[in-house]
Amino acid sequence: MIYAGFWKRFLAFVIDGFIVFLISCVLIIPLYITPLSLILATLYKVIFETSPLRSTPGKSIMGLAVVRANGSTMTVKDSIVRFAVSFISSMFLFIGYLISLFNEKKQTFHDMVAGTVVIEETFAAPNYWSIFVNQWKILFSSAAQTYHESKTNTFETTARHVDPTPPTAAQSLEELYNLYKKGILTEEEYNTKKAEYLSRL
Repeated sequence: MIYAGFWKRFLAFVIDGFIVFLISCVLIIPLYITPLSLILATLYKVIFETSPLRSTPGKSIMGLAVVRANGSTMTVKDSIVRFAVSFISSMFLFIGYLISLFNEKKQTFHDMVAGTVVIEETFAAPNYWSIFVNQWKILFSSAAQTYHESKTNTFETTARHVDPTPPTAAQSLEELYNLYKKGILTEEEYNTKKAEYLSRL
């Protein structure tokens, strides 16, 4: 793997920022940081970086891809962690970005935390819209399946703790008698409920 240099990464960052800015304008999202614009930027990063492209449009234009340290594609968790920590890298005069100038793999602080590297990659005129839509479908269907499985497991776990066998007549009468012996039911109430129960058999 050939690790990407600082200036290529910087130009990719500028291009991606401009693309997100344009999308924000189209969607009429305020241009300052708001929950909506933050969600948009997160989706932009996560969907492209976890796709087979392994690169945002800005990075691919500069011939770069972001991958895990072993060269594999990032997971959704990796991408979210990396993006979140990038805000910390921006603090204190962007020192989190500048440290990439002084280590062998040219990793920023958020790369180190997420266990990722940015490498040089060759792309053959990717269709960004198609990649975005396909990866969105994959992530959405995967999330839906995970949710369905969790609900199914919860139901099965609950079902295992519920005795599906209704109480027998003897058990019901015994419980009624126990309530009477404990003083919860008077003799009159006991006899009345016992007669009602027996009449339904």
